[in-house]
Amino acid sequence: MRPDTLLTIYELRSPDPQGLAFLAGSPEPEELFGPDLAGLHIEEDFAFLFFLNDHDLSPFLVSHPTLELRQIHHLRYDQWQDGANGEPLRVGPLLLLPGAGEVGSELEPGQSSADCPPIYIDPGLAFGFGGHPTTRACLGFLTRLLRPGTLAAPTLATALDLGCGTGVLTLAAARLGVHSVLGVDHSHLAVRCATQNVARNGLQARARIRRGLAQDYAQAPGELVMANLPLFVLKDLLRLRAFENRRYLIYSGLLAEEGEIFQAALVESSKRRFQVLDICRDDRWVSGLLAF
Repeated sequence: MRPDTLLTIYELRSPDPQGLAFLAGSPEPEELFGPDLAGLHIEEDFAFLFFLNDHDLSPFLVSHPTLELRQIHHLRYDQWQDGANGEPLRVGPLLLLPGAGEVGSELEPGQSSADCPPIYIDPGLAFGFGGHPTTRACLGFLTRLLRPGTLAAPTLATALDLGCGTGVLTLAAARLGVHSVLGVDHSHLAVRCATQNVARNGLQARARIRRGLAQDYAQAPGELVMANLPLFVLKDLLRLRAFENRRYLIYSGLLAEEGEIFQAALVESSKRRFQVLDICRDDRWVSGLLAF
C-alpha cells in the first residue's frame, strides 16, 4: 500500500465484548460490508473497520443497535503505520526488508548463515515489521537456536507461532530451516497479512497461517513454541499445558514485573524441569528463551 493512500477507519465499541463475537467469527468480513472493506481488527470490545473511502455504516448500525460508532479517523497509510515499516532490519543472519521484493528460498542444511535469503514483510493494515523490541528479541533467540552449528540446528523440524501477527517469526523460523511452522492469530488483518507474506517469500511449503485463538491451538504440534502474547493469554496457555512436550519456548510481550509473574507460574505449573537459556530486558519489556 502506498504511503499516501488515504484510509477511513471506523472505530466501533460494544458494551459487551461478546457483542463483537459475530464479527470475530466471520470468515469473510467483506460479506457484511462489501468489497470496499480493506480490513477488520478486533481488540477486546473495540472493532476497527478500514475502508479506502467513506462508507455508509448506517444500515449496519441499525441492524446492530448495541454497537456504538465512537470515532471516524482519516489517516494516510504512513500515519497509520507511524513509519514502522520503512527501514531494513538485520538480526544476525536475518535481513528483513519492506515491500514485495523477490521470492526467495529456504535455508538448506549445509548452507552458511550468509546464504539466508532476505525476508520481505509488508505489514498491510496490521502492525509488525519486526522492529518492536519484543519481536527483535524473539528474532535474536531464533538465530541463537537455529543458525547452522547452534543449539537446535538442523534438528528442529516443527514450530508453533502463537500470536503470529504479520508473520515475522513464522517466516524467520522457516527461513532458518524449520521444516513446518504454523502461525496462529485471531486478527483478520494479521492473518490476511501473514498469509500474503508467506506467499511473498515463497515459503508456502514450510509455513502455514491459521486464524484462531492461541488457546485453541495449545496442543498443536511444535517442538519450538513462540508466544509473543499478553500475560493473561500466556497464563491461559499454562493452564492448558501448552508448553508441555516441547523442546524450546520463546516468550515475549511482557513488562518486567509480568515476566517475573510468568516465570513463577511456569515453575509452579511445569511437571518438567527447564533451563533458562537467555533473558532479554530493556527499559520496558522482558523476553525469554527456555529449553525443556
